[in-house]
Amino acid sequence: MADLRRALLFASSGRYVVMGINLASATVLARLLTPSEFGISVLGASLLSMAEAIRELGSVAYLVQQKNITQGKIRTVFTISLIVTLMMAIGLLKLSGTFARFYGVPELARYINIIALGYAIAPFAHPIYAVLSRDMQFGKLAMLDTLTVLINAMASVILVLQGFSYIGLAWATVISGATWTLLGLCVKRDFSVYRPSLAEWRSVLAFGAWGSATAVLYRSSESLFWLILGKILDARAVGLCQRAVLLAQFPERVILAGVGAVALPAFSDRARQGRALKEAYLGALEHITAIQWPALILLVIMADPIVSLLFGSQWLEAIPLVQIFAVTQMLNFPTALNYPIQVAVGAIRHTAPLALAQTVISLVVLTFAARYGMRAVALSTFLTVPFNVGLSVLVVREHIPFPWREFAGAIMKSVVVAGMSAAGPLIVIASRGTLGHSVPPIAVAIALAGLGWLAGLRLTRHPLFHEVRSVVELIVRLLGSSLDGIGRSGGGPR
Repeated sequence: MADLRRALLFASSGRYVVMGINLASATVLARLLTPSEFGISVLGASLLSMAEAIRELGSVAYLVQQKNITQGKIRTVFTISLIVTLMMAIGLLKLSGTFARFYGVPELARYINIIALGYAIAPFAHPIYAVLSRDMQFGKLAMLDTLTVLINAMASVILVLQGFSYIGLAWATVISGATWTLLGLCVKRDFSVYRPSLAEWRSVLAFGAWGSATAVLYRSSESLFWLILGKILDARAVGLCQRAVLLAQFPERVILAGVGAVALPAFSDRARQGRALKEAYLGALEHITAIQWPALILLVIMADPIVSLLFGSQWLEAIPLVQIFAVTQMLNFPTALNYPIQVAVGAIRHTAPLALAQTVISLVVLTFAARYGMRAVALSTFLTVPFNVGLSVLVVREHIPFPWREFAGAIMKSVVVAGMSAAGPLIVIASRGTLGHSVPPIAVAIALAGLGWLAGLRLTRHPLFHEVRSVVELIVRLLGSSLDGIGRSGGGPR
């Protein structure tokens, strides 16, 4: 448990810093790029995401999940990944003009051509990432990710300021991809993993075929979301909706990002040892919802000042979209755990049919809703998210059976915690009529939300309260030791 907590601490800390950098970058770029310009970059990134999913055929997850890892397996994963990458990169280059004509955006072709270069670099980073992740060396991964994201943010802003517009984002992707690979080679100096080999191709492809199919379906669902929206509406709608989704997913991608990084290695390690997974799964849900739900409720309440302060007046149309997406994200709480636990128990074959059903339903609903505008698209997630989450939980129950009452019991305390977190900000709004954009009432609302959260944890005797108290006690001890050290070093009267 201590190793798991340490890994989670490193992974979470790294993701906190990464998201902080990304948020600062997004805030600056939102004032330098219009929603339409940003929408074009989203369309290009969506095509890249689908190509990334296909590359899962040479699966990094395969190396993490394997009971015994060998050089032959690592080299085979690299070789297959490199072959698929070269094929997909050539395909992107050949079809870039076709995609640009399809969307009526000539500049999209150049964007795709540039990001194809960054895509071609990634296979050299995959073995390093897989081995570090399998060994749960999340401190090193956090360092690599932080430095890479910092360089990406700096390159993006500098290039946009130099007049490259959204093309600057494409070049920043290439620069950051090369940076991670070079830094990774400095951390893990094992060039032997790049020796071509197909010795374990049957084992890799048996796993990778299902993992790739699942990744293609899930990423296709997300990527096609933007591609369909761009075709039925326009690039501006894509830009506005993407920013809204970005904010709505903030708690999951930042506050809980460490969970996603640690989940597969932790569940896989537990499964290899033959230990029960039900308690770990339900316990993780209990902790996740106690953090995610209060943050999402606060986001719904404060969407107006948050969007205005972060992105500026040209993004105000995103405010109601942020609120809708944030509410539906509250229903999405098991997602970060469901796929890793299926892989950990060896149920990778069941993930592809599940992803297919979820993708088809989501895209059919989206295509219908997009004809009625951006708000209809956001509201359609009240249909797709519960369906997708319910289906995935049913699949998980097939492999780690648990009664529904235990599932409900795992999240019931978090309902109370979320309600108490929302009470303070709602009182501030009721007393003023609105939060407005003034810093003092916003600060008071946030402070009251934090106090309400702590009170809720203590009132419900939530397991997370003990974790918070331990952290506070550790900080107090460290501060006390520092003050004593200052006193002993001559800080007293002379």
